[in-house]
Order: sequence, then structure tokens, then C-alpha cells
Amino acid sequence: MQLGVLAAIAITVITIGVLIWFFLGRGSGSCKEAYCEASRSTLEIPAYFDQHSKLFQRNPDAEPIPDGFNLEIRIPLEVATTDDRGLSFYGYNSENNIWEPVANVLLDELGERATGLFTDPPQYLAVFRRLNEGRQVVAYLEQGKTIHPTAALLATVVHTLDFTPAPDGSLQGQPSSRPATTAVHYPVIAASREINGTVPSVDNILSTSAERTNHAREILQRVAVHNLTGIDIAYLDLRADHRTSFTLFIAELAEGLHAQGKVLTLTLPAPLIGADRIDEGAYDWAALGKSADLIKIAPIRDQSTFRLHLPELLSYITSVVDPGKVILTLTPYASEKSAEGLRSLTLTEAMTIASKLGIRSENLAAGGEVQVVAVNIDRDEGLSGLRWQPETATVAFTYKLNGGRTVWIENAFSAGFKLEFVSVYNLGGLAVEDSSDDIFLGNIWTAVEPFVASGQPVLLRPSQAQLLPNWEVTGGNLVGGDRGLVTWQTPLEAGSYTVTLTLSDGVERFESRIVLFLELESETPEAAN
Repeated sequence: MQLGVLAAIAITVITIGVLIWFFLGRGSGSCKEAYCEASRSTLEIPAYFDQHSKLFQRNPDAEPIPDGFNLEIRIPLEVATTDDRGLSFYGYNSENNIWEPVANVLLDELGERATGLFTDPPQYLAVFRRLNEGRQVVAYLEQGKTIHPTAALLATVVHTLDFTPAPDGSLQGQPSSRPATTAVHYPVIAASREINGTVPSVDNILSTSAERTNHAREILQRVAVHNLTGIDIAYLDLRADHRTSFTLFIAELAEGLHAQGKVLTLTLPAPLIGADRIDEGAYDWAALGKSADLIKIAPIRDQSTFRLHLPELLSYITSVVDPGKVILTLTPYASEKSAEGLRSLTLTEAMTIASKLGIRSENLAAGGEVQVVAVNIDRDEGLSGLRWQPETATVAFTYKLNGGRTVWIENAFSAGFKLEFVSVYNLGGLAVEDSSDDIFLGNIWTAVEPFVASGQPVLLRPSQAQLLPNWEVTGGNLVGGDRGLVTWQTPLEAGSYTVTLTLSDGVERFESRIVLFLELESETPEAAN
């Protein structure tokens, strides 16, 4: 009997030792706690944030934290609230001069105090709320890339593409350094057909309950070792027969992460619209929605069916998952569709195709006429030219190559019309597939920024005049050109001349040049690109 009492006492002592509790003092002169009210007022509140507590500073005289222990800190709020949307503990990073999210907020019953668990408490601490209409802005970022400046300002979550699953259930890769942003950082574990060998690895992991559990433990261990606040699972292209196993794996992983106060988000492919049903394939949205904290719909490439199918898809998804957990992913990449399938292009690649130049004259002679043509937008050849497609709400063009192709360009105009779905279906927010500061991508952040500020999309389209070809030449005269072919009335003098085509997607301007060498009429013609 006495041994049982002693064991109970020992367990109680161990439990108290695991967490060190600090209650923040309010009097800076008499503060004896881990954190005290700070007198420093030069630390500016980040844009799009509302401060919900006073600023606190780590007490230099406080007892040091023993290795392996965490601090559970309670901060009194300035105004009581029971709404925890967008609330987080933020610490000031003096190296980058920015505030960073350092812990999730747990409110007490009256909403008067915020509690957080800290492994590495910062010098300065406060509770902020994101002012973004309660919506998440998720930024995906390839490892080693610099985040777009607007993304750094607006993002609430940053996903760095860091890990892939190995066949034995372990993880390959290392977490990226935290991007310079106020967003929380959840690395991605990714598997898809585009990442060699990863889908077979997941097939093996999901083949037995033991492999599944081992994989979940490997992830939990990595999260703990790297002190991550959350993780994203982006296992795409799974076979439908893995549906139950994948659901059980996510439930097991979510339970383990949530027990540690960590976050689990998912990136899932959109269901398919069938003749008489919606096909979820390997992904049980209702069950997964109960386990995950957020679910991002992976980018839908085929713009020919995007606006036709998305309302039905979102109606279904939001009927089985809390709409506040559902995130629609936008992309800055153009899409090309052909008989070979779909592929992604940068804006620069798409416009390079559109502005490709050629000549349709056998003689390049002074004092004559030469036809210069933008071969992929020549409407006289039955092509569409660069135009706004109302049915897809994108700038698009068709061109002839191996049976014909259609290219849809993503920019601020098309992004605005996609953000409309976030408002209409009251989704939890938006994501951007590639949020790097890459000049070759379409800048859709100019559409995201006003949406974050107002909660309403800006629905504008470019005028057709903005999409027409514009031609210039260094000598002679140009006739026509609006339909993609221009007639150059050449000068009388022989020599090299440059014909320039300028095309715009309604936002950016792109130039293509061809250098032509004119001979006197009796001489041999030459052309050089």
C-alpha cells in the first residue's frame, strides 16, 4: 500500500517537472517572473496585424530553463476575446528585424489569457491577430528560393518543399531555414508522379499497418528534432485502393501532432467529376477533414473545365469538410493542353511561344515588301491570337504543334476571378503554388493583396486592345499587324534591319526581335534571327 502511495507521489513530481509554469508580472520594477512588461516601444507592429497584449521581455534575472524542459507561458490580453482565429504568439527576431510566430494560442474560458508552450522562448513576446478577414494565405516555396516580397508580407503560412518519403518510411531531406516572414512555417513532405520514386515509396508505406505506424513515428520524430510547429503532407497520385490506409495514417499522424501542440495540414488533389458521381479516389475528404487543420486543393491545370466543374466540386467539398479548413490553390504558372496532356509553363515561356517570329517572303530585297509573322498567333492561319476567354476567365491563345495546343496564362486578371470562389463558398483562404520572387512567373500577388485587405476579389479583364501585337522596325514602313502578320515595306538602302514585336498579357510586356539583311534586288537574300 505504501509503495503505491510513493509511486503516485513520484509520478506527480515528474508531471510537474515536465512543464515549467510562468505567470507574467505587470510591474516592471518588481517583476520576478520569466517575462516582464517591456519598456521598449521602438518595435513596430507588423502590417496586417492587431496587437492583443502588451509587449513582454524575457527577464534576464529569471532562472535558466533546464535542458529538455518547456515553458508554458500565460499572457493577459488587453481585451477579452473567445475568437482565436488568426491569434498567435509572436517573438521578435533581432537578426532579421521581424516578428515571427513562435507558438499557437490557447485561450482560457473567459478569453482573458492566452497560453502557449515554448521550447526556445524569444527575448520579446506579444500576442497578435492577423487582419486578413479571417482567411489564410498559404505560400508554397521551393527549397533555397527567396520568397516574393508581397508574399512575405501577406502569408499566414509558408510551406517549404523540403522532404520526401523513403520506401522504409523514413524521410529524405532537411527543413529549410525559416523564410523572412511573419507567417508560420510548416515544411512539406511531398510525393507525386513528378518526384521520381516517391509514389512507390508511399505505396510501400501504406501497404501494412506496421509500415504506416512506423512512417507516422518517423515524421513525429523529425518534427520534434527540428522543433517544427507543423507539417504538410502532400501525397498526390495515390491509388484508390490506398483510400482506407491513407485515412488511417493521417488520423494517426494528426493524433500524435496534436498531442504535441503541433499542426497538420494536407495538400490533396481535387476530386474528379464523373458522369453520375464525384470520384474522390484515394482521398476520403470527410474523414481527412476531421483529422487535418487545413486542406489545400492542389492546383487544377485544365482551364477548359475549371470554371465549369469548380462550383460542383466546392459545393461537395464544403458539404463534407468545414469550409474554414478548405484552401483554394492558385498558380502563377500558365497551362498548356494538347493531345499529350497538360504541362505547366512560366509566363515568360508562354509569351515566348506566343511571340515567335518568322518570315513569309522568298526575297529580302531593298525597295520591296516582306511579310513578317508571329507564327503562333497568326489569325489568318486560323489561330485564335492572344485574347481574353470569358469561358475560362484567362488570357489564352491556340497554336499549331503536333495536332494543336491551347495555352492559358495566369496573371492578376485570372487570379481575381479565381479568388471569387473563395468568397462565394466562404473558404478558409487561398494558397499560391509558387511564391518565389521569380521574375519569369506571373505576378498574381497584385490580385491577392486587395483581396486580403477587403475580402472581395477585384474582377477586371484586359481590353482586347492591350492584347494586340505591336510592331516596330528600324527602317521602312509597316502595314497591318493586328492579326499577327505585318507587311514591311522595305527601305531602298541595303543593310541589316530589326523588326520588333511587342506582346502583352494585359499586365507585362514582352519583346521578340528578328534581324533581317536586305540585299539589292539583284543580290542573294539572307536572313538571320
